[in-house]
Amino acid sequence: MTMNIKKAPLRNGLRDISMEEFWKDPLIVVETVRQKLNELPIDTKKNPSLAKQIGTALELFRAVGMRRYGNISVLATLDLMQAAHYFLWLGDRNPDSQSDGYKDDAEIFQRAFTRHEREIRDFEQWLQPHSY
Repeated sequence: MTMNIKKAPLRNGLRDISMEEFWKDPLIVVETVRQKLNELPIDTKKNPSLAKQIGTALELFRAVGMRRYGNISVLATLDLMQAAHYFLWLGDRNPDSQSDGYKDDAEIFQRAFTRHEREIRDFEQWLQPHSY
């Protein structure tokens, strides 16, 4: 007997999005992160850096998914996707619904943004006249 386990990217992160699903809808990561933000918004006063970084990552994922921006390394994109995965994953170090629950998520995003600072800055400059 085979069991059908329902996928839940809002619970299990990007491990529940197959490449086939991503190919069919390259904006699925953007939509999934936005859904989480709608359900559990970031307090921009407590976490302004995280809010800005997630916004930038979402714009990057959208631009890459729509094939409008490709001047970023696969590694930088992958590291930002891993940060998005951590943000979505309910099993991370701190439950996001608790006070300071996004503290660990902020650390993961900061690490990715620091590691790829130049590439992200180049994207932000490109984004200025190309905002969606």
